[in-house]
Amino acid sequence: MVATRRVLLVEDEASLVLALTDRLEAEGYIVTAVGDGETGLATASSDAFDLVILDGMLPGRDGFDVCRTLRRRGVTTPILMLSARGQVVDRVVGLQLGADDYLTKPFDVSELLARMEALLRRAAPATLHTYRFGDVTVNARAAEVTKRGTVVQLTAREFRLLTYFIEHKGAALSRDELLDAV
Repeated sequence: MVATRRVLLVEDEASLVLALTDRLEAEGYIVTAVGDGETGLATASSDAFDLVILDGMLPGRDGFDVCRTLRRRGVTTPILMLSARGQVVDRVVGLQLGADDYLTKPFDVSELLARMEALLRRAAPATLHTYRFGDVTVNARAAEVTKRGTVVQLTAREFRLLTYFIEHKGAALSRDELLDAV
């Protein structure tokens, strides 16, 4: 069973997408990359990610508008704005629109990774991970279980029981403990 962190990379520069995807995957992240603001907004709104890396200047809808719209929709996923727009006013606007951090291009990948880890430490307790074992995926954040890509319907109590087993992997659990916890 491996806990993974899902990152949505919304960036239109193909070479940067390739370089960041390779590096983030090498660091153990699962990366979904999209190249425009509309697709980024739709993807971030409809799927559970642990972090969104959002370019400020995108075709169609810019990253600032995507950020504002996500926050208005109640999406609380941490957003790291990554933009060539590095003036103080740009950084302030990005943060005021709801970004959790702002990094200007060009940047050092080690700084990006450090900022990502800091955001993930603050925003995501261990129960927000996605767990995979065999052909089963448990997304604790979205309260969803899939088997071979098909959603498995569970009651709320069944889901709590499953996540309790995951969080206490390898422990001998008594019936009374399970009843008290779940």
